[in-house]
Amino acid sequence: MAESSKEKFTGLNVSEITSKISSFINGEKPIRVWSKGEEPVLAFVRNYEKQVLTLDISNSLIESHQFSSRVFVNFSYNNVDYFAKGDLISDENGRVLINLGEDVFKSEKRSNERLLTFPHHQVYAYFKVFSDENSSNIISLNRFNEAPSGALDSFVSERMKSIVNDHDGISELMGFRILDISSNGLSFCANNRETGYFVGLEDDGDVEFTLMFEEKPYSLRCAEIVYIVDYVNARASKIPMKKIGVHFNENEELKNHLLNFMDSSGVFREVDKNIESFLAD
Repeated sequence: MAESSKEKFTGLNVSEITSKISSFINGEKPIRVWSKGEEPVLAFVRNYEKQVLTLDISNSLIESHQFSSRVFVNFSYNNVDYFAKGDLISDENGRVLINLGEDVFKSEKRSNERLLTFPHHQVYAYFKVFSDENSSNIISLNRFNEAPSGALDSFVSERMKSIVNDHDGISELMGFRILDISSNGLSFCANNRETGYFVGLEDDGDVEFTLMFEEKPYSLRCAEIVYIVDYVNARASKIPMKKIGVHFNENEELKNHLLNFMDSSGVFREVDKNIESFLAD
């Protein structure tokens, strides 16, 4: 048995999970299949024999792979995540065959799983922007003086102002696209001017903001700025950016929404990205 203490993946032989995979045959619970860097696709197990999985699967994955492409497979059993790699083959009947490799890895399913929202999902955090420069918990509108006219319109609307209960008319909204999110934390990128706001919150992170997740708003309270680190954007390498990590007070409704979303759809989680790196060829 091999073990990765860093990633917390424990190695097994594929023969050790035969009964677990077989329990999914003709069941209603799907497993997850994906290629590196892509969103997982939900698939239903129809047969498993001699390390070959027969699946009913979305055509989108079939169209994006050639014969014998390498794919990742994941399923959860008794609160444990199991991962494997295999060769992807589609048969004549429109189903998919995956020949699993010998090595399988398991990881205890986290109670606070992190969803990688960028670039596949539109999730945003909105902070109120005021003109008063003297308060430690607000940011000045002056920072946008050099921005092109209408620059804020790309992520701010009158509807959003009503959602965040901004009836006094003295504020605008500053929006950030979320990179990843869990039930009590998230991260996003900001330019140097925007980062100045959050530097001021490192000692006192008590500020409210609105999260838009799957078109549903959540009013959250930032408890702590966990980190502010350099971030390199391959598409705009000449623009200095920072990645900002925020810890917020847990919201039970958001927590349940997030868990249900990850369980019912093929989404890319942090643990999926970690297994890609761990099993890299």
